[in-house]
Amino acid sequence: VIVDNLEDSDKLIEKVDIAGPGFINFTIAPRQWQMLLGDILALGADYGHSTTGAGQKVLVEFVSANPTGPLHLGHGRGAALGDTLCRILSFTGHEVVREFYINDAGQQVRLLGESVYSRWKQKSDPGYPFPENGYHAEYIGDLAGEITGHVDLGALNREEAIARCAEFAKARMLDEIKKDLADFRVAFDLWSSESDLYASGLIDKTLESLREKGKLYEEEGALWIKTSAFGDDKDRVIRKSDGQYTYFAPDIAYHIEKRKRGFNRAINIWGADHHGYVQRMKAALKTNGIEDEWLSVLLLQLVKLWRGGEEVKMSKRAGLYVTLKELVEEVGVDSARFVFLTKNHDSPLDFDIDLVKKQDADNPVYYLQYAHARISSVFRKAASQNLSLPAAPETVLDRLTLEEEMSRIRLMADFPNLLEDISRTLEPHRLTY
Repeated sequence: VIVDNLEDSDKLIEKVDIAGPGFINFTIAPRQWQMLLGDILALGADYGHSTTGAGQKVLVEFVSANPTGPLHLGHGRGAALGDTLCRILSFTGHEVVREFYINDAGQQVRLLGESVYSRWKQKSDPGYPFPENGYHAEYIGDLAGEITGHVDLGALNREEAIARCAEFAKARMLDEIKKDLADFRVAFDLWSSESDLYASGLIDKTLESLREKGKLYEEEGALWIKTSAFGDDKDRVIRKSDGQYTYFAPDIAYHIEKRKRGFNRAINIWGADHHGYVQRMKAALKTNGIEDEWLSVLLLQLVKLWRGGEEVKMSKRAGLYVTLKELVEEVGVDSARFVFLTKNHDSPLDFDIDLVKKQDADNPVYYLQYAHARISSVFRKAASQNLSLPAAPETVLDRLTLEEEMSRIRLMADFPNLLEDISRTLEPHRLTY
């Protein structure tokens, strides 16, 4: 009955088949696909652009590496994911702000200063002890040599010298991080500093506000936040009995401040080792009336590097790791970014250096680049013979009738929907796929 009563004045449908009980198959007329290709040609680079996210202000925080050393492969994966996601969100009409949160107020920066100071001391006193958990990589020695041209460490006591080493090394590492990201074609709108957060007094103000709302209490000399009432498995200490804040306190203040800046949504990209921290943070935000859905956290699984059929073992503290800069110098920005996006962020990623450098169809990056080169050569050949697309391409589109041609058009037709889906699911690897 449905088939018998269909009206199709626009001639959208070529045929209708009853495919068993309860199923009707509709075949779209080839002309409709051909006309869609005409629309794609007319729109050019704007094809797929939408207003899905109109009025939505989104803050995406990613990479956020400790300024204690160069960026490694995990940071590269996060940079590729975050940057691509921001591009897609912007293309679908969202107002996107990219932020890098500099973790520069913790023990790790102090340890960086101790490591540089120890290497400086060892130049005159080879037996001077190196911190137990210090950074052993070669760049620490380079920093120790470089700082002598800027600071007279010999004129300072040990604590002052370590503080100056930490300050100098942190600044140098941050400069290097910024350069590596720029070379990786990743830009940020904002660089927020944890140390600035402390200096601003925002942490104290945030805790006082939470105290007034009855979300804090004191026990055994420590200050606790009532996260267990909002989905956490237990309450959390935010100020220890010695008066020092835990790392949770500045994180809470930072995220509440994000909301106050007027963002409808916040997206964080963290390492997989932060898995247990996600619900804790969401619970802390709920104590301040911020709904669960406001914060989305993408957890990045590890990247394993392979060369010659063997995994390259890496340890940042031991100084045994491949930096993002070294990887890009060997395989190029395009290849690195593409491979980082070949799997969903929550799956471990094997990065095979040898495969990515191969010039054959086994290498997906080369295969795509080769396809692009072939397409470009078609246009060059056409230009050499004075051939060009007609001024009104729709007049000849009906010549595209092969199944191979139609399947390409149908694939292109799904592009806008794919981008809108990615803006909702936060899965940029689907575009690469």
